[in-house]
Amino acid sequence: MRILQRSIFILILIALLCSQLSCGVLDVLEQGSVLYRILRKLKFRVTKIAAEYPSRLKSYDVLFLQDLNKAPLETEIKKIQDFVKDGGTLIVSGGNHQAVGGLVAAYVLKLRRLPNRLRFSQRLSDEPFFPLHPVDEIHAQAYFVIDTSERNAVVLYGTEDNAVVLSLRDGEGRVFFTTSAYLFNDGGLRHSSNATFLYNLMSTLPRNARIGLAESRYFTHESKPSNSFTTLVFKTPGGLAAVYICLILFVFLTLRGRRFGKPLDVQENNRRLSSEYVHAMTALYQKGNTRGDILQHIRDKFRADLGTRWRVNPNLDTTSFLEELTQRGAVDEEGNLTNLVRDLERSDNISESQLLEIAKRVETYREH
Repeated sequence: MRILQRSIFILILIALLCSQLSCGVLDVLEQGSVLYRILRKLKFRVTKIAAEYPSRLKSYDVLFLQDLNKAPLETEIKKIQDFVKDGGTLIVSGGNHQAVGGLVAAYVLKLRRLPNRLRFSQRLSDEPFFPLHPVDEIHAQAYFVIDTSERNAVVLYGTEDNAVVLSLRDGEGRVFFTTSAYLFNDGGLRHSSNATFLYNLMSTLPRNARIGLAESRYFTHESKPSNSFTTLVFKTPGGLAAVYICLILFVFLTLRGRRFGKPLDVQENNRRLSSEYVHAMTALYQKGNTRGDILQHIRDKFRADLGTRWRVNPNLDTTSFLEELTQRGAVDEEGNLTNLVRDLERSDNISESQLLEIAKRVETYREH
């Protein structure tokens, strides 16, 4: 009886801790900068670029670099330029001189330090770049301007040769530069003029555009820290939650006297393959013609596994599900994953050989 009471107490403790941690993780996920929350409310698909989730330029329509404090690598700048030339949009908003200087120089522009902070900046052209909601003055709080004397660019705010905000074309894409990090940070967006300017800027993008947002630091696979796993586990709410839960489960199993037994072989020889499962179930329900049910079971289990691995809702429609997997970095060499997921959605009658072939493809992808 005492052991039972102790076990119940520990289970209640685990449930309470999981509840608190889950709420904390959800709160953190809903939080973020004002810029991030505004972009989400404008119905853009925003991905935060961080050490745990480095940039994947092919997954974005827009790359938004806000208040950089570390310069991107030369190879990263070259890839960003290629991204713009292929039709992407680049928005660079402020940062320190070293961090932004390389990007500005890549487009034949120069940064110029001001003797005093520029608190406000006036619209240069009488014809506003955004005619629907023109903004005559922005709160800049800028320490630099961009010298445009060597490059043709549309100066939105500043003077003819010294821009606080400018725009230029490059290949099929467009670039927006502003030397003001304050313009889009939490304090700057409290001003209605800055918020309106952000709205105007976002109105130039397609609806539901995919935005990669890097705040303070632009991470790619070339520049992410080598200890990203440690950072993920010990410096994020989700990682800490997993560590705490594992520790409590270990204590619980130990206190209740569980015996773990001798170690098992790494490979379980008795594990049934999906193909064996299909043969057995098909033979058992052959008269009932339930191959469709077997296919549905395989599909639901496979989508659930993918959803758990890549943190995607498995109940999304097929197109949205595949888009989310691609954004999360799921491996889809030569479209194998896309074709497999779509084949699992087939609604026509399926033969045993076709069902077996699909099951083998599922098993092969899992082992990849």
